[in-house]
Amino acid sequence: MTQPRFRYHPDPVATGSAVPTVEACVLCGVARGWRYAGPIYGRQADVLCLYCIASGEAARALTGAVDFPCMFTDATNVPPGVPFAVVEEVTQRTPGFASWQQPSWLYHCGDGAAFLGPAGYEELRAHPDALEMMRDDLHQLGWPADQVGAMLRRMDAAGEPTAYLFRCLHCDVHLASWDAG
Repeated sequence: MTQPRFRYHPDPVATGSAVPTVEACVLCGVARGWRYAGPIYGRQADVLCLYCIASGEAARALTGAVDFPCMFTDATNVPPGVPFAVVEEVTQRTPGFASWQQPSWLYHCGDGAAFLGPAGYEELRAHPDALEMMRDDLHQLGWPADQVGAMLRRMDAAGEPTAYLFRCLHCDVHLASWDAG
């Protein structure tokens, strides 16, 4: 069965944010073959289909009692100038992704970036712009140059520390953040 398209998360199956299931979605009652496997910041749902995320039904239905909207990723570190509609789409109508701590979406050119998936050092080497972004982030945190290089070489897509690779939808620059348990 085909899945809905997400501007900011082009392939949730490949990134691990959707996994196979034979169960029906708890919201729409349809068994679509895949269920969402990422974080939910709101009321929890055992089986949630990607269609209910794409339509916004999941965010509406899983909103908690305090009227804080359900989100699938956080809205921290959103640069000035990113329209609120973009933040809403990224946080409420786009599948999030699992990370060691709390995942943070990246933005570029006044828009959300497309999440491409977890990455290790080898994947980052194919995208020097993302690798340089991570190097700059670690330097800004006060890491010495020798430790920065060692940390980057330890990046592991399936382990920790892990990088999270994004691509700008406008200028095609690759971006990355990182996380460790």
